[in-house]
Amino acid sequence: MIIVFKPHPSDADIAQVAAKVVEFGYEPRVIRGVELTVIAAVGDEIAHKSLETLVSLPVVERVIPIQKKFKLASREFHLANTIQQIGPEKLGGGHFLTIAGPCSIESRQQLRTAVQDCLKAGIRVIRGGAFKPRTSPYDYQGMGQAGLDLLAEVKAEFGVGIVTEVLSSNHIAQVAAVADVLQIGARNCQNYSLLEQVAGAGRAVLLKRGMATRIDEWLLAAEYLIVHGCHNVILCERGIRTFETATRFTLDVSAVAIAKRETHLPVIVDPSHPAGKASLVLPLARAAIAVGADGLIVEAHPNPSEACSDAAQQIPSAEMPRFMAALQPLIDLCAPANANAAEGAAR
Repeated sequence: MIIVFKPHPSDADIAQVAAKVVEFGYEPRVIRGVELTVIAAVGDEIAHKSLETLVSLPVVERVIPIQKKFKLASREFHLANTIQQIGPEKLGGGHFLTIAGPCSIESRQQLRTAVQDCLKAGIRVIRGGAFKPRTSPYDYQGMGQAGLDLLAEVKAEFGVGIVTEVLSSNHIAQVAAVADVLQIGARNCQNYSLLEQVAGAGRAVLLKRGMATRIDEWLLAAEYLIVHGCHNVILCERGIRTFETATRFTLDVSAVAIAKRETHLPVIVDPSHPAGKASLVLPLARAAIAVGADGLIVEAHPNPSEACSDAAQQIPSAEMPRFMAALQPLIDLCAPANANAAEGAAR
């Protein structure tokens, strides 16, 4: 860390701060400039107590961290792209993966039809909400355990991987018994207690960025998972809340590029939620691929007009083969190049 003094500190002031630096476990190196005096505190910022509390001292102007707080998720810790096995598919390191399925599981026939349509498109990892977080308490909340049972049926019958959301610590064991990937939704991105408990479930975790979460906070949430034993973390950009109302959320493609540069974790994009309209999903998916995403998670329903949730943004599942055909040339062009570029930029 770098401790910057206010102008014209006395020798006694500098000695006092240097003593505090030693007390916190660092080695102080005083650098006197023409206009500024700073102390470079040498030591592991993760292992030792943070020096940021020293900003409370009258003579200190600011304290600047040098190391990234998301140590285990960073490329400084692990340079190469992490490749994960998700059901029958791989994700990351040039392996592009599309996950698709209905927002909510509503019936056996609805789920089976969606899965069969996705398989025709070459998609072998299925998303589907058994437990649904809804803004209104009167909206459809999902089928719960019955929905998980239907996911288990299609997993056994079709050999697909399963991604579904965990809303509460009460449901972790139930969901982990079926799902290959436990999804943490935007509302729970910084629910650290839930993250700690989900990390111990022995499953990969898909961590969606919160709608008002900064990129560094998102990556620190991933660090919570890794620190508590879940090394198979997938980052998911799903749009953030801005002043814009033309779309449901604003897809932050810059977050994908930054996360790919700063971390070794796979980064995927949910183009459905920021779009808010099915007609916008394909353009946003193209943007995600072009900026370097390792995959997509797309909402697809056999009959969106009858969907119990997010009807406007769900693609008719029968159209998924055409949707994937439109993306495939860009995937072929960008996925291997993006994998190499991310590792090269880190060097």
